[in-house]
Amino acid sequence: MTTAPSEALTLYGTEQEAPEARTITAGALTAELEVGKLRWIRYGGTEALRGLAFVVRGGGWETYAPEIANLEIKETEGGFRVGYDGRIDSPDGVLTYRADIVAESERSLVFTVEFEPETEFRTSRTGFVVLHPVEGVAGEACFITHSDGAAEETSFPGLISPFQPFYDIAAMRHRVSPGVWLTCAFEGADPWETEDQRNWTDASYKTYYRPLALPFPYTLAAGETLRQVATLTIEGGSAAVATGAGDDGAVEIALGGATGTHMPEIGLGVANRERDHLDHGLDLLKALDPGHIVCECDPRDAHAAEALAAGRSLAEALDAEVVLEITVPCEGPVLDEFAAAAEIAARAGLKPDAIVPEQARLLKFTLEKIPALGIPDFDEVYAAARAAFPGVRLGGGVFTNFTELNRNVATPDLFDFLTHATCAVVHEPDDRSVIETLQTLPDIVASTKALAGGKPYRIAPSAIGMRFNPYGPDVHQNGDNGRYSFNRQDPRHRALLGAAFTLGYAGRVAPLGLEALALGQPSGALGMVYRRTEHPQPWFDDLDGPAVPPLYHIVAALAAAKGAAVRTVTSSDATQVLGLAYETAGGTLLWLANLTPEQQTVTVSGLSGGAASIGRLDSSNFVDAVTDPAGFAAAAGRPGDPSRLELAPFAVSRIALAA
Repeated sequence: MTTAPSEALTLYGTEQEAPEARTITAGALTAELEVGKLRWIRYGGTEALRGLAFVVRGGGWETYAPEIANLEIKETEGGFRVGYDGRIDSPDGVLTYRADIVAESERSLVFTVEFEPETEFRTSRTGFVVLHPVEGVAGEACFITHSDGAAEETSFPGLISPFQPFYDIAAMRHRVSPGVWLTCAFEGADPWETEDQRNWTDASYKTYYRPLALPFPYTLAAGETLRQVATLTIEGGSAAVATGAGDDGAVEIALGGATGTHMPEIGLGVANRERDHLDHGLDLLKALDPGHIVCECDPRDAHAAEALAAGRSLAEALDAEVVLEITVPCEGPVLDEFAAAAEIAARAGLKPDAIVPEQARLLKFTLEKIPALGIPDFDEVYAAARAAFPGVRLGGGVFTNFTELNRNVATPDLFDFLTHATCAVVHEPDDRSVIETLQTLPDIVASTKALAGGKPYRIAPSAIGMRFNPYGPDVHQNGDNGRYSFNRQDPRHRALLGAAFTLGYAGRVAPLGLEALALGQPSGALGMVYRRTEHPQPWFDDLDGPAVPPLYHIVAALAAAKGAAVRTVTSSDATQVLGLAYETAGGTLLWLANLTPEQQTVTVSGLSGGAASIGRLDSSNFVDAVTDPAGFAAAAGRPGDPSRLELAPFAVSRIALAA
């Protein structure tokens, strides 16, 4: 008998303790204090800010977690005071600071930090970061005070802004709820600016220090004392306490009619570095039955033909189409570079069904448009691609995040479909922030469709973990199986959280009309099938036989649903429970995902009243789901009442409703 994993490994895939948060209160003003940060600042129960923190990022944009000492928290009848010392001891240097957070009343909060590098400190950003929520804020009015005192009336972007919507900020003011306004004022050596973090799937706009127009990374001198202050001021009457739950605390799910859209084709990514492992768990991959695989081709890679030959063999075994991502070095004539890519594919015996070319320079972070980068434009690149691969569908877009697509994108007449990937650990890697990235997916879909001009939309291989790192030399090498930004091997991929996240991802995007959605890879860090890697995978590494992460079952079900008519599913609190529904030959399948580590009571309306079979994926059958994939998949569930359910932490429920 297989020994059951711990609760932590079942839910999160890691024994690393998550940071504890404590709620602090000043009248109608509340905030959660977590590792020195203020998160989910609310006024009258309504979210005013998603976060306020002093953030230290390394020269490669690594986020450094401080060591906190001398923490003092004092709450009074109408306010609170927090003080602590922080220390960063990193490869980029050593920095210490003193932080003081004071709320004298529910109307005012002042966060002050004095910091001093003990050594020279190399950083890409050290300073205050404010996260503004998106829901209820996108498209709404915002008032900016600039460093010279000039005032500007503007608004938060609706569609995702590729570049900073606001510059040179000394203070900004926006509405929290009817009649309630929040002003954030900043003091420091340089002004602040705002970026639209939805580009990276973060569910926030971010106002940060310091401007990206200034050089980065930069060096803080040893021994120099620096000071920054962020002041929050509330104006207007207290808002009513908001809640998304019903009278009894249940999350209310409403099953509605047809959306007019259909379930997308499901695919997998195939990384060149995985070329020796593509036949691992082949029977399990055949049962998963992806409709396409996405392969990589870089003419500069000495193993490119070998990797593509392995990808071709996998595609043939799976009866899947091949999308070929082609890196264009732009080091010589692009016609010659595409001829080299075509020759590599021919040597591998691969005839791709579609190609996606991308200039190599665009694989890395840039604030510049193509003319300023001095690389061939889309007209030249795509014309050369069509010449080298005649008659093959050509995808516009990028292999990385929507960010890179949004900053440099071709006109729709040049491509046949548009594509990009997503990743949930670019900025904040904690569990709640990872789940919150799901909130941004509808905005990303809307913004991409606006760029696509009516052409089909395909999401490239996406997961919690990071496939490519445009912002540094490589992904984080997660040797201790922790939660970190830039992780490729993210432990939650193997846990129930990963399954709930994957179902939530599909629930957010499938009703909006996609041609295809790729989720992860065959095996390895982003894999559908477990195999031993250089990274530790606790409990999985002790198993004797084949195994899959729980999300395997979600992806297999999504793949089987290709082309099914999607129905609307509305949640009274989509931060806690998300749903997805589509028609089948026998009726309707309704899926629900608990996105929280607490049990959730769910009520469902809009049911036809017929028979229902209810299956679950949670901690009670985690071991079976992982170690007996075929047996678990064959269990159809049990008859039950779908109108009221109890969902365990990060559980997924499958409800088959008879026609």
